[in-house]
Amino acid sequence: MRQPHATLHKAQRPSNDEHPMSLAHLHHARLVMCDGNRYAALTDHGAQWVRPAAGCLLQPAIGDWVLISCSDSDDQGYILTILERATPDTPAEIAMPGDLHLSLPDGRLTLNASQGIGVNAGAALDVASQQLSASLQHATVACQTLHITGDTAQSHWQTRTTVSNQTLDVATRHEIHAQHSVRRVNGHEEISVQSLRQLVEDDWSVCANTVDLTARDRASVQGDSVQLG
Repeated sequence: MRQPHATLHKAQRPSNDEHPMSLAHLHHARLVMCDGNRYAALTDHGAQWVRPAAGCLLQPAIGDWVLISCSDSDDQGYILTILERATPDTPAEIAMPGDLHLSLPDGRLTLNASQGIGVNAGAALDVASQQLSASLQHATVACQTLHITGDTAQSHWQTRTTVSNQTLDVATRHEIHAQHSVRRVNGHEEISVQSLRQLVEDDWSVCANTVDLTARDRASVQGDSVQLG
């Protein structure tokens, strides 16, 4: 590709007598200077101040080869697209002002990134879907407040560990099935129920320094053999 001249001067255009005012000219140019959102594009015919067109989502950088459009009606030109990046190893930036709405009425959107995907949603991240599937090797979630609401929840784990300073469970009906259960309480434990029934198939033993059995109406001990003391 032919290199541009080293000096920066205004690009030469045909006179308005030969071409209409609305005629646009396309040039391959090198971006040599930046002034805010304007860039100085150097072509074989000179230099032209240009700015990225609305459809040029890939943000230009100094040294890029670009395709520019210049009009005879004014001195303002546009960068239509980036032809060749000066530093392809640096991260590319795709940006546009205002809100962006991506619509695929009859298609599916797939994102593939071998090195990962980072999302910075700022104030909020809203996701709406009829079905969500995730397959992860490792996941870490850190949040200050977490609210989960739904009709049915199921979880299957080989090993699960839950550590919390305070836990409160409220349920209309609570049922636990375990092959082996061990519960250790270092401090005080208090159980308040309307009625309590314990069914033990083999042995039931209570070891304590002091045991008090108090019944308002009746207290009974039944068995083939009862030993006290």
